[in-house]
Amino acid sequence: MEDLISVIVPIYRVEKYLEQCIQSIRNQTYKKLEIILIDDGSDDMCPQICDRHAKADRRIKVIHKKNGGPDSARKAGMRVATGKYVGYVDGDDWIEPEMYEKLIEYAHIYEVDVVESGVIDSWEGIEKKRTAYLSEGCYKGEEFIEKVESRLLYAGVFFEHGITPYLYSKLFLKDSVMKYQMMEGIMNEIQDDTMVSLPCIAESRNVYISYDCYYHYRVRNDSLKRECRVEEVSNLLEYYPDFFSRFKGTKICSRDDKQIEYYVMYWLIYKTPYVFDDLSKGEFLTQFGGLEVKDRLVVYGAGAAGIHLEKYIRSVEGANIVCWADQNYKNLKSTLDVCNPKEIVKHEFDYVVIAILREVAVKSAKRDLIELGVPEEKILWIKQKYIYNPAILLGKVVG
Repeated sequence: MEDLISVIVPIYRVEKYLEQCIQSIRNQTYKKLEIILIDDGSDDMCPQICDRHAKADRRIKVIHKKNGGPDSARKAGMRVATGKYVGYVDGDDWIEPEMYEKLIEYAHIYEVDVVESGVIDSWEGIEKKRTAYLSEGCYKGEEFIEKVESRLLYAGVFFEHGITPYLYSKLFLKDSVMKYQMMEGIMNEIQDDTMVSLPCIAESRNVYISYDCYYHYRVRNDSLKRECRVEEVSNLLEYYPDFFSRFKGTKICSRDDKQIEYYVMYWLIYKTPYVFDDLSKGEFLTQFGGLEVKDRLVVYGAGAAGIHLEKYIRSVEGANIVCWADQNYKNLKSTLDVCNPKEIVKHEFDYVVIAILREVAVKSAKRDLIELGVPEEKILWIKQKYIYNPAILLGKVVG
């Protein structure tokens, strides 16, 4: 296995974490790496950290550029990449020493263009593993079309991708991913992982899925994932047809396949929970069945979806959040006003709104709430009619 792997690392304002990130790549057991550090106009100590590591390791290339966002940084990295394979690591994350040795071994053994591995969500003192919804193994030809293509964006359970859309959990044949990484357009900017990784897999029609977890995703309350720019919604809706062009020629674009509809509905519920409401008509939290603004609410869940939902509810005049709870409250309470779920029953409330999007996790949360003494009829999640037919909810915002 002498093939060169180019590891592309977009970097912006992560000086607190960058040392661990770069060192984890330098310490890989697979040594034939080209490590491309892209300083995306960072105004902290990141540029100096990059330059210092470049002096210590001849495998490192550093690009200093004007800030343009993660997709722009990855494009800059791809332009200078000379490896046969490409991997991605975000500047605030880190990887296990054997990650690229294992991924390139799978690529060679199974002769595939893309290898998918698991992710370890990492908080202070807490780690949680995530793997693909589809079974571990190699998918090619008809088996790929039958089992992967039909579940790539939406696996049939809300909301599970057949294969996670993240760039950083994969190893790509550069010739396969280059086309999608270098595409220009707003969709790359607002869907920077999904619009590159999943179309690449769909076109390659081969993938190996490993449940081994090598990539540490650092869960940060101040990460860009938890931010939402107003223009993201208008951009997504305007360029909605671009989803179909990316997956042209696959089942995903057929009339009876709703994967793109499910994905866009999920993304809007996750990032912009306000987009389905018309407050002038009394429509509030439509995706949860429609509530009255005056209802006393408990928000359950303080992940990225919960942060967006809580922020929206608090922005509505007259809305009333009596409590915001999360099982991980001990690690979150230093930056978020969250409490122990046991506190919920001490409040007077009308509904508990579950701000979690993965159905498996929602079922677990419901059980926990009922055990705490919350009446089942007061527990709300996305209405089943929208999950059965996403076009109903999307019809409110997508022409």
